[in-house]
This record gives sequence, C-alpha cells and structure tokens, in this order.
Amino acid sequence: MESLIYHFGGDDARILLANSTRKNGSIHIDADDIGMAIYGPYVPLQSGTYRAILKFLRDTPREGIAIMDVCARVGACVLGKKILSTNQLAADGEVSIEFFLTNPVTDLEVRVSSGGGFVGRIDSIRIVGVTSNAHREFTLTDLPEVPVANTPSRGRNVYDGYRRGVGLQFGGVSEKILGDADFQEARDLAGSRTILGEGNLCNLFLIIKFYLPCLPLGHIVEFGSYRGGGAIFMAALGRKFLAGCKVFGFDSFSGMPPTDRRIDHHAMGSFADVDLAELRQYVGEIGLADNLEYIQGDFAETVVPTLRNVGPILLAHIDCDIRSAIECAYDAAKPHMVSGGYWILDDPMVSDCLGAAEAMEDLLIRRDGLNSEQVYPHYVFRQP
Repeated sequence: MESLIYHFGGDDARILLANSTRKNGSIHIDADDIGMAIYGPYVPLQSGTYRAILKFLRDTPREGIAIMDVCARVGACVLGKKILSTNQLAADGEVSIEFFLTNPVTDLEVRVSSGGGFVGRIDSIRIVGVTSNAHREFTLTDLPEVPVANTPSRGRNVYDGYRRGVGLQFGGVSEKILGDADFQEARDLAGSRTILGEGNLCNLFLIIKFYLPCLPLGHIVEFGSYRGGGAIFMAALGRKFLAGCKVFGFDSFSGMPPTDRRIDHHAMGSFADVDLAELRQYVGEIGLADNLEYIQGDFAETVVPTLRNVGPILLAHIDCDIRSAIECAYDAAKPHMVSGGYWILDDPMVSDCLGAAEAMEDLLIRRDGLNSEQVYPHYVFRQP
C-alpha cells in the first residue's frame, strides 16, 4: 500500500524556480516561459517503487505542452519522463510518473520544462510509494581505503578525515548510508525540520556512530539549531550509540541578532520562522525529551551558564552563519571540549557566510593553530 513520502506545496522554497514565478501559494508557468520551469527539491529516497504526482490548480488556465521528468544525480539519472498535454490531465488536475529505485538516492528531483506556449498553475508535488524493507547496516569497512598514514598528526587524523570525505564525495558512501536503518530512523525523525544537506547529515552519522564512542563520555552541543532538525538527528543517534549523551541546541529561535555589515551577508531577523513551543512538543512526542534540550536566547547570555553545568563536550556542531555568533559559541565551548573532540563547522564554505569563514580562519586556524581533519562536506577540526 502506497504511503505519502513527501509533500511540497507551491509555496515551498525547496521547489526551485527558473522560468516560472511563485504567486499566492502556487507556481505559475506562462506561455512565454521557455526552458526549465521548476526543479528540485533534491531529497533522499530509499530503494522502492514510487510515483511523483504533479497537481495543477483546478479551474485555472491549462493549455499547451510541457515535459515532466523525475531524476537523480543532478539530472544525470532520469528515472521517468512524461509529456504533459493539458487535455490529458485528470479531472483533479493531477499527472504522475511511476519510477523504481534499486538503490537509495540523495537528490531526487522533479522537473518541468516548456518550449513555450504552456500555461499551468502548479499547486503541489507529492512523492508516494512503497519503500523497500531491505536494510543494510553501514560499517567502517564501507569507507574507502586511502594512501595516507593512519596516525595522528598535528592534532588530528587525516586518514579518518580522508576516508569520510573522499568516500562521501567520490566513493558512493552517501548512498550506502541511506540504506542504514539507524540513519533512516534519525533522518525520518528530523524530517523537513532540518535544512542540512544529506552529505552533512551522513558525515554527522559517521562521526557519532563510529568515532565519538572512542572518546570519554560527554555531550553534543549545536549552535544555530533553527527549526531543530539537526539536533533531533544527532539526539536520535546519540541515544543509541553514546551512553548518557545529551544534545543541547542553542538558538535565539527568533532570528539573527544584529550582524556585522563589514563581513556578514545575513541580516538581523533572518531565520525567525520557528515555533519553539511546537518544536519542544514534537521532541516529547518522539521520545527524545530526555536526550535533547533547546536553549533559547542570545549566545552571549545563555552558552556560558548552560555549559558550566553540562560537563564534557564531545562534539560541537556550529551552524550559525555569522562571525559574532561563531566567535561567541567557539570560545564559550572550548574550555569544555574533551581532547580529541570534534568541531564541525557547516558554513565557512557557503557563499553567503564569509563571516563564518573569517571566524574560522581567525580563531581556529590563526589564533589556536588547528589544522582541519576534513574539508568535505564541511570543515572538521579536532581539539588538541
């Protein structure tokens, strides 16, 4: 029996626009729109049998011909294609493409393109289907071997960083991780509450499942939790693999503080669309209330007094985009980080986060003399 896997409304920013416009909660394709109209949302999907359903608004103009396809691997793997002729649409305005995945994918997308003359108003995209029940546990032997020494050097182990990074970027490791039941459970709990890329989540999975258990007992902190999904993902894994570990998610939950116009691209108030009461309720409903706590407020006021009572830190996930927030978070957490603990910075390689890059360069690299253990899909440093 088919289940709803994903639902994206016309106002969902994960459906990306090229030659089309978003108005009043739907996506408008007009006769003079030529080329790719929509693409995305680049979501993960397990092996199974599925349908991608494109729904047009009823009682709105629909005319002309366009092409709909379903693909993965940034368009290189086309899983299904259909010509959209508006006189063939179902009475409810829906058209669907069936497709089958023998292996998991990390970037499924639905695309619509037109050569001109097509008119339609897209209400939503749904992915429904039956996921394969076959799970394969991911193990460290699934990471590639690399031609560097497996010995610590300058406070980190580049052998470990290379295996994770090269495997994720070039070795098909993400697809294998997506078939792991532990990853799937944590990813499903996080759902659309996280905007972390699948590669970032896969690397967090690797570090939490295989590397943190080698360190002394301790906790995980996240700076910049936004809608809370990243912290949920880590808490679900920590509950299973790290005895006594708790995740603390720090955020204002009311948007960015004042930013530095010299270096920060983001503006005050960005990322304010969070309902913290609903988020905390959800965490309780999924049974993570004992493993996850969100700390609301300005970092300068909340981090130091909270961490004073937390104990040792094994991993700090820093995802707060702007220089001042990263500087405050890093300096406040540093006294509590265990030797060999992990600093993971998501933003320094993102084009609109040069403030984050500057903070990393000035503090971790120039001032503290740290060398990175891993640079893909995000920066990873180790505490000396």
